[in-house]
Amino acid sequence: MKVLQVCAFGAPNPGNFIASLTALERELKAKGAETVYAFAETARDKGWCRELCRTHKVYFLPVAKARILPRTYAIFRRIYREEQVDIVHSHFELYDIPATVTAPRGTKVFWHLHDAIKLGYEKGRLSRKLLTRLQYGFFGRRARLLSVSEEHKAFVEQLGFPRENSCYCPNGIRLERIRDAAGGDEERFFLMFGWEVERKGVDLGVEAVRQCREDVLPLLVVGEERCKEYIESCGMGQRVRCSPPVPDVNELYRHAKAFLHISRAEGQSYALIEAVYAGLPVICSDIPEDRFAEVFCNAHFVPNGDPERIAREMEALMDRPAPTEEELTHDRKIIRERYSLEAWCGRIMREYGV
Repeated sequence: MKVLQVCAFGAPNPGNFIASLTALERELKAKGAETVYAFAETARDKGWCRELCRTHKVYFLPVAKARILPRTYAIFRRIYREEQVDIVHSHFELYDIPATVTAPRGTKVFWHLHDAIKLGYEKGRLSRKLLTRLQYGFFGRRARLLSVSEEHKAFVEQLGFPRENSCYCPNGIRLERIRDAAGGDEERFFLMFGWEVERKGVDLGVEAVRQCREDVLPLLVVGEERCKEYIESCGMGQRVRCSPPVPDVNELYRHAKAFLHISRAEGQSYALIEAVYAGLPVICSDIPEDRFAEVFCNAHFVPNGDPERIAREMEALMDRPAPTEEELTHDRKIIRERYSLEAWCGRIMREYGV
């Protein structure tokens, strides 16, 4: 048996996504199955991708207008001609349609919905909305949908995706790389990730700090150039700083007093689960995509888009003792059972029927 993993992914660091695929490949190999990869062209020069190319067959796909570009379809026809693919598993939506319409009859097709597509749909042009409706209401009839969020699963079903062919499939986290975040006397700060300024709520974090009392620790936002430019334009000085991504996220967690997860929309956040597992209190927006975290002792919910409530929760955490060992044990047990790579691989293998 051969599985084709199709990934609209080209991030600088492999993160949990590539770790998940690697773990799944090991499980498949143990069953005698082979894995072939197809990535976005933007992945080609990344270190993790170059390493993968040394030992695997890897194809590369265009990014701009990929859903309608004839070259995308030509590459998929070539893949299916060269590889005897039994299962095609498409991640991150971009290649769902071309991977499906070119797949030989009898190939099992899986679409893995990772992202908060509702936000993009609602803000998109009419052409974007029509294409999205076609994707899920027509082309999706041949596929099995795996959604990391119950919220997004329900949304694509509203667009016409068959409910009987969709299921909730939460992400897996590489837990062994996360160390206990208990720090010493080093510099401390509130931490958040700001890859997308609006969606991740960077503006909310800045305004919350503005409303905090003076003794509240500063906010460190991890992001790239767009995020840095935005924070510098806010004129908050050392109270809100931007830092580039780091290879080892534990270096950030070790200095953090708490983690701000105040997104306006999410898929299923790796960072939220990682931060809880590391032992950090998390201030979390109450969007539907994050409600799974209600079972955690150290997830503290605030209304979505409310910087005043975020500020009050930051102040409360300044005065609150660190999480107890009992709370940490409770939260980590749930995460290991539900969100480990082992749990994720088990779900995918059952879906594949292997």
